[in-house]
Amino acid sequence: MAVRFGVYLPTFSRVRTGRELWNMCLESALTADKFGFTSIWAPDHLLGFDSVERVGEPSIDMLESFTTMAALAQATKNVRVGFSVLCLPFRNPALTAKMAATLDVISNGRLLFGLGAGWREDEFKSYGYTWRPLKERLEESIEAAEVIKRCWTMDKVYFKGRYYNIDGCEVKPKPLQKPTPPIWFGGVGLKAIEGFIRINPDGWLSPPLRLEDLKYRIDVFHMVDKGLTIAMEMYTSIDETSDKALEKARRPIEKWFGDPAEKVADYDASVQLPGGVTVRYGVTIGSPNDCIDVIARYVEVGVSHFVLHFMPLEDTVEGLKMYAEKVIPYFSESC
Repeated sequence: MAVRFGVYLPTFSRVRTGRELWNMCLESALTADKFGFTSIWAPDHLLGFDSVERVGEPSIDMLESFTTMAALAQATKNVRVGFSVLCLPFRNPALTAKMAATLDVISNGRLLFGLGAGWREDEFKSYGYTWRPLKERLEESIEAAEVIKRCWTMDKVYFKGRYYNIDGCEVKPKPLQKPTPPIWFGGVGLKAIEGFIRINPDGWLSPPLRLEDLKYRIDVFHMVDKGLTIAMEMYTSIDETSDKALEKARRPIEKWFGDPAEKVADYDASVQLPGGVTVRYGVTIGSPNDCIDVIARYVEVGVSHFVLHFMPLEDTVEGLKMYAEKVIPYFSESC
């Protein structure tokens, strides 16, 4: 099984703002492209935050995902461009289909279409979107995904659903990738995963779950048997020694997860997500050999694509270089 690596781009920061934030994001994308990474990813949030537990604080600077990825698609040559993941209720699905098709054309067929239902109530309400219970957001998002696929594959789309009515939509040009760009879904709760499996996706982009929790979901939904690409957003801090890696990431890790860094490094951080879902997250921290050991265990259960989320995000460029030099070659040689 080929093992691929991408990068979660630093599209938000408390340290870098405005143009400096964009420059950091651009440098990260160009570095990933130069050093042979497979993909670059942008989260789709409207409010910036650096703590999962303490949402609702004043927003930090956050670049909008579609405009950011359109610019980076033009600036890069080889990396695939993806969303980690698009919040479908933020946009009319016919418009989303049009925007994504255009992005696939701009990138010369490099789009990875990540989608989800959203989870931050404050984002919905502050931007004037209706906040619905999870069951309804899932239904709305599944309906949106159906509209998007039809718009990509049909000349003219008529659709009458519970949430969307489309009356003769024509998306032209179509995406370059046929029949559609790869569709990956994001989600961690069992109901969310069950719902998105219904759209016949090409892959699952998992959050940084503890190995046992991730394997449970892979097995319950028969993801390997279905041929899904299993990807993981892997939070990571890498340095010459494990002590250096831990110390430089201690502050952002503890703010993000709300637990001591040592506990997070054991993938034992308990994160309460909206809707009452509690999951165990973690961060891969250490020397190159330490990171190789952790990644290898996830590869054994079926993960084939790692989206590296560096902690702190401002360390993305240097982290990419160290992974390219000292981690990725191990998996290239073993495949």
